[in-house]
Amino acid sequence: MISTRVMKFEALMKLVDNGELEEAREVAQSYVEAQPRNFVGYLCLAYVAFAGDKDKVAAEAYVEETLRHDPRCEEAMRLGVMIWTGSDNAAKEKYYIEKGMRYASREAFYPYRMGILLEAQNLTEAAPYFEKAAGLDARNADYVGKYSNVMYQLGKKKVARDYMQRALGLDANHTENVRNFAQWSFEDGHFKMARDLSERALKTKHDAESARLVRQAAPTSNWLVAMVLRIGLLFITPFKGRKTSAKMMLGFVLGLWILCIPLFFISNLVGIIGVTVVLALVVVAGLISNGIRAKRQLGVEAPKAPVKQVAKPVIQAPPAKKIAETKPPKPITREQNREVNPPLAKKATQPTKINPKIFIVPAIILAVIGFGLMEDNSADDYDSYSYNDMSGAEEADHFFTIRNSLENEEDIAQDDIIDESFYPVFEKLMSQPKLKEQLSSAYTTGEYLDDGELQYLKIEDYSGDLLFLTEFKDYKLHGIYGTGWDDTEAGKARYNELLQAFDEELGISDGVLEEAHMKLIQASFASNDNNHAVALTMVGEDFQDTFTDMMNDDAVKNQFVASTNFVFIDDSDYQYLKMTDNNDGEPLIAQFEDKNLVYMYGADWSEDDEDQARYEEILSDLDWEDSL
Repeated sequence: MISTRVMKFEALMKLVDNGELEEAREVAQSYVEAQPRNFVGYLCLAYVAFAGDKDKVAAEAYVEETLRHDPRCEEAMRLGVMIWTGSDNAAKEKYYIEKGMRYASREAFYPYRMGILLEAQNLTEAAPYFEKAAGLDARNADYVGKYSNVMYQLGKKKVARDYMQRALGLDANHTENVRNFAQWSFEDGHFKMARDLSERALKTKHDAESARLVRQAAPTSNWLVAMVLRIGLLFITPFKGRKTSAKMMLGFVLGLWILCIPLFFISNLVGIIGVTVVLALVVVAGLISNGIRAKRQLGVEAPKAPVKQVAKPVIQAPPAKKIAETKPPKPITREQNREVNPPLAKKATQPTKINPKIFIVPAIILAVIGFGLMEDNSADDYDSYSYNDMSGAEEADHFFTIRNSLENEEDIAQDDIIDESFYPVFEKLMSQPKLKEQLSSAYTTGEYLDDGELQYLKIEDYSGDLLFLTEFKDYKLHGIYGTGWDDTEAGKARYNELLQAFDEELGISDGVLEEAHMKLIQASFASNDNNHAVALTMVGEDFQDTFTDMMNDDAVKNQFVASTNFVFIDDSDYQYLKMTDNNDGEPLIAQFEDKNLVYMYGADWSEDDEDQARYEEILSDLDWEDSL
């Protein structure tokens, strides 16, 4: 039942990984000799050449021979990509990636690799590939986090944050994602979050980059440092690139100095005081920051703490202060005597002595800011080129706005994002705590369907399980379909129809449709309604009568309805769901063909010995493949 090529290839990979190259080579050669026209032997030889002999040329030759016998062999295309990843021959890597996207369109690996390939050349062209990878494998923290990082670089911070939260929900200790989120939080002025995330990054991986993030964020625990950095952040926001503490402090000084210019029109003294106060604040903030960093003793900064040497000069300082205090009275008195009685004309002409540099320097600073604003606006280019043209971008933004409003218990501007005809229904749905909690923790997979008049998005939870489908009209939420959201017969039928449309449009066969069909069948038989016409449309015609008879047995029906944990396995000929309940009961096996339920197997469900033998065989095979 399970494809023998998977067994053979997995077994050979273990031999190579364990260093038993000669035995692996003999096994692969025996496959070729036994079946010269079968691709499996050539695939095994390709892996031996690549992983064992490190011979890329020979490995590629065997890959091509494999694809000659089976042009759709996904393992061979993936191996071809791996052979040329990181090499100077990007054209060959792109060749295998394109084959993979053509023949294995449901695999996220190929669009992800295409995005990596294009990233250095043009980030705007790479972004749609990362989005597709994150949509196809929504449970992969690498793919979701990478797409989030690309969105942040392109100026889509809201989308980036939403996807990063999802990525951290999948893997809270993913080093790269935690580091990126820590840096973003610091650059956006969310210093408390930046401190927490940088500490988590240090615990996850104690290296120079994690230590840098901690040293960067730790001083913001002081209110003065945080204030200086936030004000400085306002002035450097128009500039591109990473925003560091030094840049923020420089922005604070230059920005407030520019604001101090009008003070010089009042008086030179007032202007100088303003400039001095700004400089003093930065100096004090810098000293506090250095002190906090020194206490953390991270990296090379740990030895820099000779407290006794600092203390000695401080003790000797008071005598100098006393001498300084005895001198000022006389000069001050004389200065006042000299200035109290100057001619009126002298006082009137005094403002004309302002140094021209006071105006020249700010003018230069303003010019630099102006040039900074004229820098390459990659985010704007992306808006016009990719994101707004990406299918479902506006609908996804509105969905996240609704979700975040519920999560933060804020009022929703229904006129802008929820259709007025659907709003009363939406309010009733949100009055149910279970549905409200489900929507508050939901994410869009990026999978989008447009039938001309209405548009649809797939919505999942943190673990990547399908929750429901959202319907939009003119970018406004117009309906929600799914188990518990619309349990009318028309709603169930529409939900099933849309799932099939998604499957046909996107070519996805990862068990989503099978699981959705099973949930709808279970919901139908769990209700007191005796009319199961809609549910039976998802059951094969030859199995409908047998299945109905099975459900007439209360013990069988109760076990069937309670088995809500699914594991999906695709055997190309048939698809299977291993179904278990939450009480460690005996598993059930649901067999699907063309998305329809065609048979059910369970312990003691049938008196037929062949059925029981088949149940044991399928369960054994499913457990074996699930363990790979």
